[in-house]
Amino acid sequence: MDRMRVLPPRLDPRGSGPGRSGHGPGPGGPPPRRRRGLLAFLSLVSCCVLLVTVGGWAAYSFINGKVNRIDLGLSDGGSSGVGVANYLLVGTDSRAGTGGEYGDVEGQRSDTTILAHLAKDGTTTMISFPRDMYVTIPEYTDANGKHHASTKDKFNAAISSGGPSLLVKTIEGLTGMQVDHYISMDLQGFKQITDAIGGVEVCIKPSNAPPQRFQDDNGRWRVSTNINDPMSGFRGGPGTIQVNGDQALAFVRQRHGLPAGDTDRISRQQQFIGAMFHKIMGGDTLTNPIKAERLVSTAAGALTLDEHTTIADLRGLATRIKGLTNGGIRMQTVPTHAPTRTEGAVDDMGDIRLHGTRASVQFYQPDDLLRLVSPLGGHVEGATSSGDAGAGAGPSLAPGVTAAPAQVRVTVYNGSSRSGLASQVTSALTRKGFHARNAGNASALTHVTSRVTYGPGQDAEARTVAAAVPGSSVLADSSVTGVQLVLGSGFTEVVTPTSAASGTGAAAAAGDATTGATQTAAQTAPPAPSAPPEAPTCTY
Repeated sequence: MDRMRVLPPRLDPRGSGPGRSGHGPGPGGPPPRRRRGLLAFLSLVSCCVLLVTVGGWAAYSFINGKVNRIDLGLSDGGSSGVGVANYLLVGTDSRAGTGGEYGDVEGQRSDTTILAHLAKDGTTTMISFPRDMYVTIPEYTDANGKHHASTKDKFNAAISSGGPSLLVKTIEGLTGMQVDHYISMDLQGFKQITDAIGGVEVCIKPSNAPPQRFQDDNGRWRVSTNINDPMSGFRGGPGTIQVNGDQALAFVRQRHGLPAGDTDRISRQQQFIGAMFHKIMGGDTLTNPIKAERLVSTAAGALTLDEHTTIADLRGLATRIKGLTNGGIRMQTVPTHAPTRTEGAVDDMGDIRLHGTRASVQFYQPDDLLRLVSPLGGHVEGATSSGDAGAGAGPSLAPGVTAAPAQVRVTVYNGSSRSGLASQVTSALTRKGFHARNAGNASALTHVTSRVTYGPGQDAEARTVAAAVPGSSVLADSSVTGVQLVLGSGFTEVVTPTSAASGTGAAAAAGDATTGATQTAAQTAPPAPSAPPEAPTCTY
């Protein structure tokens, strides 16, 4: 990898006057080996654009010359949908130039993939796609001219099999939305950029979950908790801690030892985005010439853009990303679950037979994905409801219409492998005023997202339950009597639901405590400008 270049004096955003040297970060912990997600490049793209705005055309030319380019055949026009533009934001685990520091994995994987939709009304929605989603990979022709038929595989196999262009086709096929811009950053770039700003403060909650015991890739038994994970190399907390490049990378990559697995990992990534952007915008990073030069040089060299996306095109995205620090961006994740035996699993852990070997995957429901993309102009093949019907099933019911907890009777099931969860949540709901009944275990213990299902005439009651259980999705089901709550492994806590008189209903309650990992009860409705959902500020 090229050594970091510093902006020459003529490109200094503040002229040629003296500046203060930044403080470099201390040494990090052991490098992680597991392939996990990255999100922090969102804030750094924004920082690059802001520096260009300050520095004028000379700085623009410098940055534009360092950014990597790939030809994906994307349109150079705007989105054909209802929004201004759709950005595909990709964090890869390409190991090129790392000397095996993060493991010897050939090619690259899209460990973090976010579709950012910038709407005309000023709202921004970011949809995260779990790496292990079991999806259809479209047909493609590789670099050697060999044709490959469409196949079912893990989501992150798209980029490893056919590169960024196949990933774009996969996203467009899944969502029915046109990708207008492509932005990616790899592991090494993430580490260097975090170091360039002197590290970031993150907050870690204490966890009462039992340590996770498992075998690593070499068959060795390991034990992980949310504050000590030998697989990623993360050690720290609970409480607020400072993480530099290596430990920041471990923080956002950790999966083992987290109470809700990938759900908590995504919440960590979202927390890190907000913390990094706060560090860049709140300190002297942009006003200190030396720090600004270091960051803009490192960030520009770490980014890869499609051939039609210019630095100027990113200005709109950068402006929207500012909302991460005040909850102005709706961050959602496609709800998934481990497959059951009736869905083709070969064991009770949700493994399936994939390409002749046992593999862990996550299934998704087309109707769940439709509820996320339909308001953005997308459509989903295989969904059983139309766009209007999907939007009207639970989450888009009239905002603010909820029932008082004392008026709600809810049956609680444990749909996860967390022992005693239904009993715990039943007691918590009762203390909040609900008439809750513990119904024991659900028919499957592989749910990740908690789900509120309700029968005819129970929409207001379902809203109240969803408002009390952050991260839960809502689904109308004519076969259900009353309201049922099936708890997934992503459950975090029971909160006091906001009263109907507040005018924000379930959206406000979910916004106060959401992990950002699942669709909440009001996220498909237009967000209230006065109380948008917030990114997590302290996570497991």
